[in-house]
Amino acid sequence: MVEGILLGEFEVTPYSVTGRVDYDKLVEKFGLALIDDELIEEFGFPHKLLLLRYFYAHRDLDKIIKYYKEHGRFAIVSGRGASEHIHIAHVLLFRFVLELQKRFNAFLFVPISEDEKYFAKQELYFEDARRFAIENLIDLIAIGLGKKDTEVLIDTLTMNAKIYGLAAKIAKKITLNTIKAVYGFPNETNIGLHFYPAIQAAHILYPTAEKDLPSLVVISVDQDPHMRVARDVAARLSLFKPAALESRFLKGLLGENKMDASNPQSAIYINDSPNLVRRKIWRAFTGGQPTISEQRKRGGNPDICTVYEYNAFFFDTLEQAKNKYIKCRKGELICGECKLELIERMQKFLEEHKRKREKARDRIYDFLDIDINSYLS
Repeated sequence: MVEGILLGEFEVTPYSVTGRVDYDKLVEKFGLALIDDELIEEFGFPHKLLLLRYFYAHRDLDKIIKYYKEHGRFAIVSGRGASEHIHIAHVLLFRFVLELQKRFNAFLFVPISEDEKYFAKQELYFEDARRFAIENLIDLIAIGLGKKDTEVLIDTLTMNAKIYGLAAKIAKKITLNTIKAVYGFPNETNIGLHFYPAIQAAHILYPTAEKDLPSLVVISVDQDPHMRVARDVAARLSLFKPAALESRFLKGLLGENKMDASNPQSAIYINDSPNLVRRKIWRAFTGGQPTISEQRKRGGNPDICTVYEYNAFFFDTLEQAKNKYIKCRKGELICGECKLELIERMQKFLEEHKRKREKARDRIYDFLDIDINSYLS
Protein backbone atom coordinates (compact mmCIF):
# COMPACT_ATOMS: atom_id res chain seq x y z
CA MET A 1 0.00 0.00 0.00
CA VAL A 2 1.34 3.42 -0.91
CA GLU A 3 1.57 6.05 1.77
CA GLY A 4 -1.02 8.41 0.38
CA ILE A 5 -2.20 11.78 1.58
CA LEU A 6 -3.21 11.74 5.23
CA LEU A 7 -6.15 13.85 6.35
CA GLY A 8 -6.77 13.13 9.99
CA GLU A 9 -7.82 9.48 9.99
CA PHE A 10 -8.39 9.44 6.25
CA GLU A 11 -5.91 8.17 3.68
CA VAL A 12 -6.52 8.74 -0.01
CA THR A 13 -4.62 7.84 -3.15
CA PRO A 14 -5.93 6.44 -6.42
CA TYR A 15 -4.89 3.02 -5.08
CA SER A 16 -6.10 2.91 -1.48
CA VAL A 17 -8.84 4.47 0.58
CA THR A 18 -9.03 3.74 4.27
CA GLY A 19 -10.40 5.25 7.44
CA ARG A 20 -12.95 7.93 8.15
CA VAL A 21 -13.84 10.17 5.22
CA ASP A 22 -13.99 13.89 5.93
CA TYR A 23 -15.28 15.33 2.67
CA ASP A 24 -14.92 18.94 3.82
CA LYS A 25 -11.23 18.36 4.50
CA LEU A 26 -10.81 16.85 1.06
CA VAL A 27 -12.26 19.98 -0.52
CA GLU A 28 -9.95 22.17 1.55
CA LYS A 29 -6.85 20.01 1.07
CA PHE A 30 -7.26 19.40 -2.65
CA GLY A 31 -8.42 22.92 -3.52
CA LEU A 32 -11.79 21.75 -4.82
CA ALA A 33 -14.98 23.81 -4.96
CA LEU A 34 -18.34 22.68 -3.64
CA ILE A 35 -21.27 22.24 -6.02
CA ASP A 36 -24.28 24.38 -5.09
CA ASP A 37 -27.79 24.86 -6.47
CA GLU A 38 -26.78 28.01 -8.36
CA LEU A 39 -24.06 26.14 -10.25
CA ILE A 40 -26.42 23.25 -11.05
CA GLU A 41 -28.96 25.71 -12.43
CA GLU A 42 -26.28 27.39 -14.54
CA PHE A 43 -25.15 23.97 -15.76
CA GLY A 44 -28.66 23.17 -16.92
CA PHE A 45 -28.40 19.56 -15.79
CA PRO A 46 -30.51 19.11 -12.64
CA HIS A 47 -29.59 15.47 -12.27
CA LYS A 48 -30.62 13.68 -9.08
CA LEU A 49 -27.03 12.75 -8.22
CA LEU A 50 -26.06 16.42 -8.36
CA LEU A 51 -29.07 17.61 -6.39
CA LEU A 52 -28.50 14.96 -3.72
CA ARG A 53 -24.81 15.94 -3.71
CA TYR A 54 -23.47 12.51 -4.56
CA PHE A 55 -21.40 14.55 -6.99
CA TYR A 56 -20.49 17.22 -4.53
CA ALA A 57 -17.29 18.91 -5.66
CA HIS A 58 -15.72 20.19 -8.86
CA ARG A 59 -12.79 21.79 -10.55
CA ASP A 60 -13.59 24.52 -13.10
CA LEU A 61 -17.09 23.27 -13.93
CA ASP A 62 -18.02 26.94 -14.34
CA LYS A 63 -15.39 27.25 -17.09
CA ILE A 64 -16.79 24.22 -18.91
CA ILE A 65 -20.26 25.75 -18.73
CA LYS A 66 -18.95 29.01 -20.18
CA TYR A 67 -17.07 27.19 -22.95
CA TYR A 68 -20.15 25.14 -23.81
CA LYS A 69 -22.33 28.23 -24.06
CA GLU A 70 -19.83 29.85 -26.38
CA HIS A 71 -18.84 26.83 -28.50
CA GLY A 72 -21.61 24.24 -27.98
CA ARG A 73 -19.24 21.34 -27.37
CA PHE A 74 -16.96 19.75 -24.79
CA ALA A 75 -15.54 16.32 -24.01
CA ILE A 76 -16.18 13.93 -21.14
CA VAL A 77 -13.46 11.61 -19.88
CA SER A 78 -14.39 8.74 -17.57
CA GLY A 79 -12.60 5.43 -17.54
CA ARG A 80 -12.24 2.19 -15.65
CA GLY A 81 -9.40 0.69 -13.72
CA ALA A 82 -10.00 -2.88 -14.83
CA SER A 83 -11.29 -5.25 -12.14
CA GLU A 84 -12.56 -8.82 -12.20
CA HIS A 85 -16.16 -7.67 -11.74
CA ILE A 86 -17.56 -4.18 -11.56
CA HIS A 87 -19.80 -3.28 -8.63
CA ILE A 88 -22.80 -1.01 -8.40
CA ALA A 89 -20.78 2.10 -7.50
CA HIS A 90 -19.13 1.78 -10.91
CA VAL A 91 -22.57 1.37 -12.49
CA LEU A 92 -23.91 4.45 -10.73
CA LEU A 93 -21.09 6.67 -11.95
CA PHE A 94 -21.18 5.40 -15.50
CA ARG A 95 -24.95 5.75 -15.85
CA PHE A 96 -24.48 9.38 -14.85
CA VAL A 97 -21.72 9.78 -17.46
CA LEU A 98 -23.96 8.45 -20.23
CA GLU A 99 -26.82 10.76 -19.25
CA LEU A 100 -24.38 13.67 -19.17
CA GLN A 101 -23.10 12.78 -22.64
CA LYS A 102 -26.64 12.59 -24.01
CA ARG A 103 -27.71 15.89 -22.45
CA PHE A 104 -24.80 17.87 -23.91
CA ASN A 105 -24.08 15.86 -27.07
CA ALA A 106 -20.53 15.54 -25.77
CA PHE A 107 -17.63 13.52 -27.09
CA LEU A 108 -16.94 10.70 -24.62
CA PHE A 109 -13.52 9.15 -24.13
CA VAL A 110 -13.40 5.94 -22.08
CA PRO A 111 -9.89 4.72 -21.24
CA ILE A 112 -9.71 1.33 -19.54
CA SER A 113 -6.50 1.09 -17.55
CA GLU A 114 -5.64 -2.54 -17.04
CA ASP A 115 -1.97 -1.54 -16.87
CA GLU A 116 -2.61 0.64 -13.81
CA LYS A 117 -4.26 -2.24 -11.95
CA TYR A 118 -1.46 -4.58 -13.02
CA PHE A 119 1.15 -2.18 -11.60
CA ALA A 120 -0.83 -1.57 -8.40
CA LYS A 121 -1.74 -5.17 -7.50
CA GLN A 122 1.24 -7.44 -6.98
CA GLU A 123 -0.87 -10.59 -7.14
CA LEU A 124 -2.52 -9.70 -10.49
CA TYR A 125 -1.32 -11.49 -13.62
CA PHE A 126 -0.88 -9.44 -16.79
CA GLU A 127 -3.15 -11.74 -18.81
CA ASP A 128 -5.90 -11.52 -16.18
CA ALA A 129 -5.74 -7.72 -16.20
CA ARG A 130 -6.34 -7.72 -19.96
CA ARG A 131 -9.23 -10.15 -19.62
CA PHE A 132 -10.80 -7.99 -16.90
CA ALA A 133 -10.55 -4.94 -19.17
CA ILE A 134 -12.49 -6.66 -21.96
CA GLU A 135 -15.11 -8.02 -19.57
CA ASN A 136 -15.52 -4.56 -17.98
CA LEU A 137 -16.06 -3.05 -21.43
CA ILE A 138 -18.81 -5.57 -22.12
CA ASP A 139 -20.49 -4.44 -18.90
CA LEU A 140 -20.23 -0.78 -19.91
CA ILE A 141 -21.85 -1.58 -23.26
CA ALA A 142 -24.65 -3.38 -21.39
CA ILE A 143 -25.14 -0.29 -19.22
CA GLY A 144 -25.68 1.76 -22.36
CA LEU A 145 -22.33 2.78 -23.87
CA GLY A 146 -22.85 3.55 -27.55
CA LYS A 147 -20.50 4.09 -30.46
CA LYS A 148 -21.73 7.56 -31.47
CA ASP A 149 -19.31 10.32 -30.38
CA THR A 150 -17.43 7.78 -28.26
CA GLU A 151 -13.90 6.42 -28.26
CA VAL A 152 -12.72 3.52 -26.10
CA LEU A 153 -9.13 2.61 -25.27
CA ILE A 154 -7.68 -0.45 -23.54
CA ASP A 155 -4.15 0.58 -22.72
CA THR A 156 -2.07 -2.50 -23.52
CA LEU A 157 -4.35 -3.68 -26.35
CA THR A 158 -5.44 -0.62 -28.32
CA MET A 159 -3.15 2.24 -27.26
CA ASN A 160 -2.60 4.44 -30.31
CA ALA A 161 0.44 6.47 -31.29
CA LYS A 162 -1.28 9.79 -30.62
CA ILE A 163 -2.01 8.97 -26.98
CA TYR A 164 1.38 7.40 -26.35
CA GLY A 165 3.07 10.36 -28.02
CA LEU A 166 1.14 12.70 -25.73
CA ALA A 167 2.14 10.57 -22.73
CA ALA A 168 5.79 10.87 -23.77
CA LYS A 169 5.54 14.67 -23.94
CA ILE A 170 3.84 14.71 -20.55
CA ALA A 171 6.39 12.37 -18.95
CA LYS A 172 9.16 14.79 -19.86
CA LYS A 173 7.34 17.55 -17.96
CA ILE A 174 6.91 15.58 -14.70
CA THR A 175 9.70 15.07 -12.20
CA LEU A 176 10.07 12.18 -9.79
CA ASN A 177 9.77 14.66 -6.93
CA THR A 178 6.34 15.71 -8.21
CA ILE A 179 5.10 12.12 -8.39
CA LYS A 180 6.35 11.38 -4.89
CA ALA A 181 4.78 14.57 -3.53
CA VAL A 182 1.36 13.89 -5.09
CA TYR A 183 1.14 10.12 -4.63
CA GLY A 184 3.45 9.46 -1.70
CA PHE A 185 5.13 6.51 -3.42
CA PRO A 186 7.98 4.99 -1.37
CA ASN A 187 11.17 3.92 -3.14
CA GLU A 188 9.99 0.29 -3.14
CA THR A 189 7.09 1.11 -5.49
CA ASN A 190 7.62 -0.30 -8.98
CA ILE A 191 8.45 2.17 -11.76
CA GLY A 192 5.22 1.27 -13.55
CA LEU A 193 3.25 3.22 -10.96
CA HIS A 194 5.75 6.06 -11.14
CA PHE A 195 5.22 6.29 -14.91
CA TYR A 196 1.48 5.65 -14.96
CA PRO A 197 0.48 9.26 -14.04
CA ALA A 198 1.88 10.32 -17.44
CA ILE A 199 -0.46 7.82 -19.13
CA GLN A 200 -3.39 8.95 -16.98
CA ALA A 201 -2.69 12.61 -17.80
CA ALA A 202 -2.58 11.67 -21.50
CA HIS A 203 -6.02 10.07 -21.15
CA ILE A 204 -7.38 13.22 -19.53
CA LEU A 205 -5.81 15.62 -22.03
CA TYR A 206 -6.33 13.55 -25.19
CA PRO A 207 -9.61 15.21 -26.28
CA THR A 208 -8.01 18.63 -25.78
CA ALA A 209 -4.73 17.86 -27.54
CA GLU A 210 -6.26 15.97 -30.49
CA LYS A 211 -9.81 17.30 -30.84
CA ASP A 212 -9.43 20.81 -29.41
CA LEU A 213 -12.13 20.12 -26.82
CA PRO A 214 -11.79 20.85 -23.10
CA SER A 215 -12.27 17.78 -20.92
CA LEU A 216 -14.74 17.35 -18.07
CA VAL A 217 -13.49 14.38 -16.08
CA VAL A 218 -16.10 12.46 -14.06
CA ILE A 219 -14.47 10.62 -11.17
CA SER A 220 -14.72 9.75 -7.50
CA VAL A 221 -12.81 12.06 -5.21
CA ASP A 222 -9.97 9.60 -4.56
CA GLN A 223 -8.92 10.01 -8.21
CA ASP A 224 -8.22 13.72 -7.76
CA PRO A 225 -4.42 13.25 -7.51
CA HIS A 226 -4.49 12.39 -11.23
CA MET A 227 -6.35 15.64 -11.90
CA ARG A 228 -3.75 17.73 -10.13
CA VAL A 229 -0.95 16.25 -12.22
CA ALA A 230 -2.92 16.61 -15.47
CA ARG A 231 -3.88 20.22 -14.76
CA ASP A 232 -0.27 21.15 -13.97
CA VAL A 233 0.96 19.51 -17.18
CA ALA A 234 -1.82 21.10 -19.25
CA ALA A 235 -0.58 24.55 -18.26
CA ARG A 236 2.97 23.61 -19.30
CA LEU A 237 1.72 22.36 -22.67
CA SER A 238 -0.49 25.44 -23.19
CA LEU A 239 -3.64 23.31 -23.16
CA PHE A 240 -7.06 24.06 -21.63
CA LYS A 241 -6.90 22.79 -18.05
CA PRO A 242 -9.22 19.81 -17.56
CA ALA A 243 -12.25 20.27 -15.33
CA ALA A 244 -13.71 17.66 -13.00
CA LEU A 245 -16.95 16.51 -11.41
CA GLU A 246 -16.08 14.51 -8.30
CA SER A 247 -18.32 12.17 -6.33
CA ARG A 248 -18.42 10.96 -2.78
CA PHE A 249 -18.02 7.25 -2.13
CA LEU A 250 -20.99 4.91 -2.18
CA LYS A 251 -21.32 3.41 1.30
CA GLY A 252 -20.35 -0.20 1.87
CA LEU A 253 -23.06 -2.67 2.87
CA LEU A 254 -21.47 -3.11 6.28
CA GLY A 255 -21.57 0.61 7.01
CA GLU A 256 -18.14 1.53 5.66
CA ASN A 257 -17.61 4.94 4.10
CA LYS A 258 -16.65 3.20 0.85
CA MET A 259 -17.31 -0.21 -0.63
CA ASP A 260 -14.34 -2.45 0.13
CA ALA A 261 -13.38 -4.44 -2.96
CA SER A 262 -11.33 -6.81 -0.79
CA ASN A 263 -14.47 -7.83 1.15
CA PRO A 264 -17.18 -9.40 -1.06
CA GLN A 265 -19.79 -8.74 1.66
CA SER A 266 -19.16 -4.99 1.41
CA ALA A 267 -20.39 -4.54 -2.16
CA ILE A 268 -23.02 -5.72 -4.61
CA TYR A 269 -21.30 -6.94 -7.76
CA ILE A 270 -22.80 -6.99 -11.20
CA ASN A 271 -22.63 -10.80 -11.32
CA ASP A 272 -24.14 -11.49 -7.87
CA SER A 273 -26.93 -14.06 -7.87
CA PRO A 274 -30.46 -13.10 -6.69
CA ASN A 275 -30.02 -15.15 -3.51
CA LEU A 276 -26.66 -13.53 -2.76
CA VAL A 277 -28.14 -10.08 -3.30
CA ARG A 278 -30.91 -10.92 -0.86
CA ARG A 279 -28.48 -12.11 1.80
CA LYS A 280 -26.19 -9.12 1.42
CA ILE A 281 -28.94 -6.52 1.59
CA TRP A 282 -30.77 -8.24 4.44
CA ARG A 283 -27.59 -8.03 6.52
CA ALA A 284 -26.82 -4.46 5.43
CA PHE A 285 -26.13 -1.68 7.92
CA THR A 286 -28.99 0.80 8.43
CA GLY A 287 -29.69 3.86 10.50
CA GLY A 288 -32.58 2.18 12.26
CA GLN A 289 -33.27 1.50 15.93
CA PRO A 290 -32.83 -1.92 17.61
CA THR A 291 -36.58 -2.62 17.71
CA ILE A 292 -39.65 -1.68 15.69
CA SER A 293 -41.23 0.05 18.67
CA GLU A 294 -38.13 2.21 19.18
CA GLN A 295 -38.07 2.97 15.47
CA ARG A 296 -41.68 4.15 15.62
CA LYS A 297 -40.92 6.27 18.68
CA ARG A 298 -37.49 7.72 17.90
CA GLY A 299 -37.22 7.44 14.12
CA GLY A 300 -34.23 6.35 12.07
CA ASN A 301 -31.18 8.08 10.66
CA PRO A 302 -31.13 7.93 6.84
CA ASP A 303 -27.87 9.92 6.73
CA ILE A 304 -25.91 6.83 7.78
CA CYS A 305 -28.19 4.22 6.20
CA THR A 306 -26.78 2.16 3.33
CA VAL A 307 -30.21 0.91 2.30
CA TYR A 308 -31.67 4.41 2.10
CA GLU A 309 -28.67 5.58 0.06
CA TYR A 310 -28.90 2.75 -2.48
CA ASN A 311 -32.65 3.21 -2.96
CA ALA A 312 -32.24 7.00 -3.31
CA PHE A 313 -29.30 7.00 -5.69
CA PHE A 314 -30.28 4.04 -7.88
CA PHE A 315 -34.03 3.78 -8.00
CA ASP A 316 -36.06 6.55 -6.34
CA THR A 317 -37.05 9.79 -7.97
CA LEU A 318 -35.81 12.88 -6.19
CA GLU A 319 -39.25 13.42 -4.67
CA GLN A 320 -39.46 9.81 -3.48
CA ALA A 321 -36.02 10.06 -1.87
CA LYS A 322 -36.99 13.24 -0.04
CA ASN A 323 -40.27 11.76 1.19
CA LYS A 324 -38.54 8.61 2.46
CA TYR A 325 -35.97 10.72 4.27
CA ILE A 326 -38.72 12.53 6.16
CA LYS A 327 -40.69 9.36 6.89
CA CYS A 328 -37.59 7.58 8.18
CA ARG A 329 -36.83 10.46 10.54
CA LYS A 330 -40.40 10.36 11.82
CA GLY A 331 -40.34 6.60 12.38
CA GLU A 332 -42.91 5.96 9.66
CA LEU A 333 -40.57 3.59 7.80
CA ILE A 334 -39.22 0.28 9.09
CA CYS A 335 -35.83 -0.99 7.97
CA GLY A 336 -37.20 -4.36 6.91
CA GLU A 337 -39.62 -2.68 4.52
CA CYS A 338 -36.87 -0.66 2.87
CA LYS A 339 -34.61 -3.70 2.63
CA LEU A 340 -37.30 -5.77 0.93
CA GLU A 341 -37.92 -2.97 -1.55
CA LEU A 342 -34.20 -2.65 -2.33
CA ILE A 343 -33.80 -6.43 -2.70
CA GLU A 344 -36.58 -6.61 -5.28
CA ARG A 345 -35.30 -3.61 -7.22
CA MET A 346 -31.66 -4.72 -7.22
CA GLN A 347 -32.47 -8.29 -8.21
CA LYS A 348 -34.53 -7.02 -11.13
CA PHE A 349 -31.80 -4.61 -12.23
CA LEU A 350 -29.07 -7.27 -12.14
CA GLU A 351 -31.19 -9.79 -14.01
CA GLU A 352 -31.87 -7.21 -16.72
CA HIS A 353 -28.17 -6.39 -16.89
CA LYS A 354 -27.34 -10.07 -17.32
CA ARG A 355 -29.64 -10.27 -20.35
CA LYS A 356 -28.25 -7.05 -21.82
CA ARG A 357 -24.72 -8.30 -21.29
CA GLU A 358 -25.25 -11.28 -23.59
CA LYS A 359 -26.21 -8.91 -26.41
CA ALA A 360 -23.41 -6.49 -25.50
CA ARG A 361 -20.77 -9.15 -26.11
CA ASP A 362 -21.69 -9.15 -29.81
CA ARG A 363 -21.29 -5.35 -29.97
CA ILE A 364 -17.78 -5.16 -28.54
CA TYR A 365 -16.32 -5.04 -32.06
CA ASP A 366 -17.95 -1.64 -32.49
CA PHE A 367 -15.24 -0.44 -30.11
CA LEU A 368 -12.30 -2.84 -30.48
CA ASP A 369 -10.55 -3.82 -33.71
CA ILE A 370 -9.02 -6.96 -32.21
CA ASP A 371 -10.02 -10.59 -31.77
CA ILE A 372 -11.06 -10.74 -28.12
CA ASN A 373 -11.43 -14.54 -27.95
CA SER A 374 -7.72 -15.16 -27.47
CA TYR A 375 -7.74 -12.87 -24.43
CA LEU A 376 -10.82 -14.39 -22.79
CA SER A 377 -9.72 -18.03 -22.74
